Amino acid sequence: MTLERTGQAQPLNGSFDAHPERYEELRAAGHMARRRLDYFLSVVDGSAGPVVELGCGTGTLLRGLAALRPERRFLGVEPLQNYVEFARERAAAAGLANVRFETGPAECLSAVAGQGSAGLLISVDALHHVTDVDSVIAEAAAVTVPGGHWRAMEPNRLHPYVAAYHVLTRGERTFPVRDFLRRAAAGGWHEAGREHLYLYPSGVARVPDWAQRLERRLERFAPISGAVVLDLVRDAQGSETGLETA
Repeated sequence: MTLERTGQAQPLNGSFDAHPERYEELRAAGHMARRRLDYFLSVVDGSAGPVVELGCGTGTLLRGLAALRPERRFLGVEPLQNYVEFARERAAAAGLANVRFETGPAECLSAVAGQGSAGLLISVDALHHVTDVDSVIAEAAAVTVPGGHWRAMEPNRLHPYVAAYHVLTRGERTFPVRDFLRRAAAGGWHEAGREHLYLYPSGVARVPDWAQRLERRLERFAPISGAVVLDLVRDAQGSETGLETA
């Protein structure tokens, strides 16, 4: 998934732009996909209000959450129109009435989602595609209620393999945590927590119970974990961007 403006020559999602079904296969199956769903289900359960996903891709995660929490409302925003159409078709086929998908870049998130529309904002493997980070941070603040959370999961560039992949793969970038947090603080957010997750790559279908227990013990060590997760809280008094409280 991605957040660059459409129309640029740079691919938005590596080699998957024209192939939502292939991207869906990559994101929907395997040990990491199951853990991702479990993790964000706990995040949803610890929040209140509508949930907005920034850069939702083919909607894999959001459809899973919507199916498990039918009493909540979910919105996914994604710049690739074919991904959005794919996500809508899959949601309709599953009979999910509490989730919808809309097209738009993250730089225009509030125009799509609405000001102060989210009690919880989530993003997964999306921010490292962003070119105008400050605009995206401002838009994220605009759609999130004061005191609301933004849970952002990104590739951990401290992991040698993850860093190499995102440097060498066309359409990918690394995610500079320190610079992002500095910009986020200036844009009306403060960091409430940070975690590291995953030892096994996305291609692993299943791991035995003992290996899952080992993963949860060792993944806290940043150099061997595949993802970094930031818990950001929307400041109650606006920000230097001039955003007013919702």
